[in-house]
Amino acid sequence: MSKADKPYKNMPLGKLCAMVTRPYFGALTLKTEHLKIEKNFSVLILLEENENCTQQYISCVLQIDKVSVVKIIDGFTKKGLVKRVQNPKDRREYFVELTPKAHKVLPQVHKTIKELNDIAFKGFSAKQREAFAEALIKVYHNIEHFPSSHVTIYKTKKIRKNI
Repeated sequence: MSKADKPYKNMPLGKLCAMVTRPYFGALTLKTEHLKIEKNFSVLILLEENENCTQQYISCVLQIDKVSVVKIIDGFTKKGLVKRVQNPKDRREYFVELTPKAHKVLPQVHKTIKELNDIAFKGFSAKQREAFAEALIKVYHNIEHFPSSHVTIYKTKKIRKNI
């Protein structure tokens, strides 16, 4: 570990992940800005890889609250990227499916993700990359039962004094 990396050694895992997430998703969002999908790549990728996804399934797998999932799906529907299809076995349930337009957009998303991942994993072997992903997934499963929905983030305001 280099001297410059020493301050990060004992940081909480969540802080380190947040430090990586901010520039990564910032770059991903900028590079795909022309596609008009904002930061919701994960929803499209999940739909691409899984059939018969419901909004509930999307919410559970991606850890997005239900209201946000509805807004994301509504936005994608307006843009012609997804459609809701009634479940023939349960008329109360709808599946969310990709449209042909989304299938045209996704290769660009995958290309951008690959480019960013190649930059992020510079100096990693293929085995190290795979081990890193497996380790993060294992960490997630180890802590997914924690009561994260009960955590409150407090915002502080700077108080200006009139001089």
